[in-house]
Amino acid sequence: MSANSGIAFPGLTDIHTHPAMNAFFWDRDLRRHSFTSKRFCPLASLSDFQMLREGDVRTIWSVLHVPEEDYFRNPAIRLLGHVTKGGRTMLKLNAWEAMLRMMSEMEWQVARTNGEFTVVRDNSQLDAALAAGRRAVIHTVEGGHMLSAGLPDGDVASRLTRLETLARRGVASLTIAHLFRNDLAGHSECIPPKQHKILFWRLDTGVDDSLGLTRIGKEVVEAMAAPEIRIIPDVTHCSPVSRRQVYELVGDKIPIVATHIGVQALNPVPVNLDKEDVEAIAASGGVVGVIFMPYWLKREHPGPGREAIWETMEQINDWSGGNWRHVAIGTDFDGFTDPPDDWTSAKELPGVRAMLEQNGLGRAEIEAVLGTNARRVLRDGWR
Repeated sequence: MSANSGIAFPGLTDIHTHPAMNAFFWDRDLRRHSFTSKRFCPLASLSDFQMLREGDVRTIWSVLHVPEEDYFRNPAIRLLGHVTKGGRTMLKLNAWEAMLRMMSEMEWQVARTNGEFTVVRDNSQLDAALAAGRRAVIHTVEGGHMLSAGLPDGDVASRLTRLETLARRGVASLTIAHLFRNDLAGHSECIPPKQHKILFWRLDTGVDDSLGLTRIGKEVVEAMAAPEIRIIPDVTHCSPVSRRQVYELVGDKIPIVATHIGVQALNPVPVNLDKEDVEAIAASGGVVGVIFMPYWLKREHPGPGREAIWETMEQINDWSGGNWRHVAIGTDFDGFTDPPDDWTSAKELPGVRAMLEQNGLGRAEIEAVLGTNARRVLRDGWR
């Protein structure tokens, strides 16, 4: 388990946020802010460049996600997809092709910031960007279904070739499961019940928490830890069985993360982590990013999030040794989530420092949560 020694504080870091998806879906210019909302509103813009700048967020793990085909089987969503250029692209291309298009468009968005933001593809580029005072954008991918889109069943070699492509493009982590079944891993329910019905149609997420990694999934996870790949496994959305199998397969080879999640001690749903999960992630040298969506953090589903976020961070720290080395921020802003009423965008993330100070953390502990822990994971698990 690697220590934080020798790692300079990289600045405020969010290890799971969706400006790329927001811009791609709604044909937006990330240099311009639209609006924020205290309520669930997919049209809001919580992590555009203006919000990141005003919140002085220095590094983001920028998520590339194209929804599963199951979403587009819903007539209402399919109809909505025809409204925007990004939606039409997702209807026309398979998820792998659309994700690569989203990646290229995000790089184009970054290139228009005159050097304020820069895409980085490995640790040396990240160090150089931070030293130059630039804000770093790191690609991550959410959903193993994109590795398989358009490929024949059982074609492991092609999936591994795609994994190599992601590594060459600088992808730092892959969330193995997501909202619907894929051919890598079992998943847990991650859509609130009220969102299962869209107009007259219901979504069937096909959840079976007894499912674990498939044969293909095991090969993909093992390949992620290989020296020539080094893509960090993200077990968010995985079923409890899948999570434990990931720890067993590669927990001694690469840091494992859960980038946007809660804990079962506060909200006992299968997608949230229990003590064994947190202990295994900590043993791998990984981190747990706390999601900024109170619905998943506490069973009471509060509107405000400050108390729930603090209690979640405190529980993760207690379970992981009490040294504040395995806690991070993973807001899931712009990921079709419902943000806290009292933390509605990246602009307000400096409030996390104030919250930690009020709860008695020292400077080194605060900086660990805000960014140093995430930087350590990249140093140990990325290229």
